[in-house]
Amino acid sequence: MNQNVYVPTREEKSRQDFVLGVKLLANGPAQQRVRDECGERLLPEVAARLGREPRARREVEQVVARSAAFRHWAVLTHRSQTMMWDAIEATTRRVAADGAARLARLRAGGVCRGSLALDSGLHVPPPISNCEIHRQPGGYCGPDDPHDVSAGLRYIGASAIYAVGKGQAQAAGDGRAGILLAQLRERFPSLGEPARILDLGCGIGVHAQAIAREFPGAEYHGVDVAAGLLKFGHLIAEERGVPIHFHQKDAAHTGFEDGSFDLVISNILFHETNSARLPQILRECRRVLRPGGAMLHVDVATQVTRLPLVDQVMNDWQVRWNGEPFWTGFAERDMKREIVAAGFDESRAFAEHVAKPGGAWYVFGARA
Repeated sequence: MNQNVYVPTREEKSRQDFVLGVKLLANGPAQQRVRDECGERLLPEVAARLGREPRARREVEQVVARSAAFRHWAVLTHRSQTMMWDAIEATTRRVAADGAARLARLRAGGVCRGSLALDSGLHVPPPISNCEIHRQPGGYCGPDDPHDVSAGLRYIGASAIYAVGKGQAQAAGDGRAGILLAQLRERFPSLGEPARILDLGCGIGVHAQAIAREFPGAEYHGVDVAAGLLKFGHLIAEERGVPIHFHQKDAAHTGFEDGSFDLVISNILFHETNSARLPQILRECRRVLRPGGAMLHVDVATQVTRLPLVDQVMNDWQVRWNGEPFWTGFAERDMKREIVAAGFDESRAFAEHVAKPGGAWYVFGARA
């Protein structure tokens, strides 16, 4: 059996590659043109009017948003997102029935390396439950059909365009786990081989597969509220022979026993999390970690303490118009302060930006 469910035809791949090119244009030259115009003309005009350098996004956002460069970038960004989902949908509709049939056979067979536990009664908090994150059609949760994997098909299709179009070539495959594994080795060299790993907001679990292979002796548990992603994640993990236990659970209330995990991780979870729930998730991490266990989270580096005002304006536009409802709330959080407030020792906590080609990751965590 072909172990890839989402396989575009030649024509579909050509169309998706074209959209990737538009994404690279939007996130490259078009975005840089906004920065250049702001630095050369717009921000000096605001500074002259204020009698000082602007200090906050709100002092410059109207001027920036009215500029031709910003409007061109915004149209290109929004339209390329629509084009991306249209291109992905052609493949998704063609392969969805096969994916559903493969999952049905897998679950009927009864012999799996890992497992899938769905909870139809779980309260999925808004806006995850009622918002199309990244404007993904139908959102992450998907329909109630126990074998429908269309949400996961759309997500993995987008991973080869959306993040890659931002310069993250590794996002199209298992390489997305690279930063997590590198940081684990660097920050927790004495952790050893974890016996139990908890992956919060695991989604379709592509990064989880790479980490599970790195620690083959570990019992690996992935948690997410979105059944549509978990079903697809379970299917591809089993077809690739990687034992992962997927659970439809709330990362803020997992139900696992106190001190039952050696390692708690997440990959790009918190910028897609309701800001009000962020402290609850960190407290849950503290609760389920054993003494001496480690917590490590990797996320986007959109913090207002790091980004120029013009980039903050562009990110806030994404919140309002392009399916990124949590970006600004996360960008304004001091994650080390949040970690300490959740019960971790300040001397064992960290929140730092780690350089990558063309940008940075925000890496935060602690030792219990």
